[in-house]
Amino acid sequence: MGLRETPKSGSETCSADRRKNRRLAVQLDILVRLIGPSGKPVATEKAITRNISPSDMYFESTLGDRMHLGQIVSVDIELPMGSSTIFSEKQLGARGQIVRLGPSSVEEPNHRGVAVVFLGPPAFHAALE
Repeated sequence: MGLRETPKSGSETCSADRRKNRRLAVQLDILVRLIGPSGKPVATEKAITRNISPSDMYFESTLGDRMHLGQIVSVDIELPMGSSTIFSEKQLGARGQIVRLGPSSVEEPNHRGVAVVFLGPPAFHAALE
């Protein structure tokens, strides 16, 4: 399935931007790695989610000028301590694809909204100390 770029009211988006699940407006710490053509990370940043669902998430990034539609990202999602009572793992890991890039923030010109669709379900893994 090819992705088609379609600019929409000041933001970039592509046809894969379809909400399949209900999103939760929750702020979680995340570590985002931009994946380059070689399959290796080319940039990393810590960010905070604005909303998340089992199939996608939205966050603000300071790497927005280095991101492009269709680019693959690797994300570690830090879980709140109280949410890991059954599992010893404290993070979810996922790979996703950028499907929308929002305009730069007026308050924070270095910040840009980023929507990512997960390529598979996020999976538990141990947090790196």
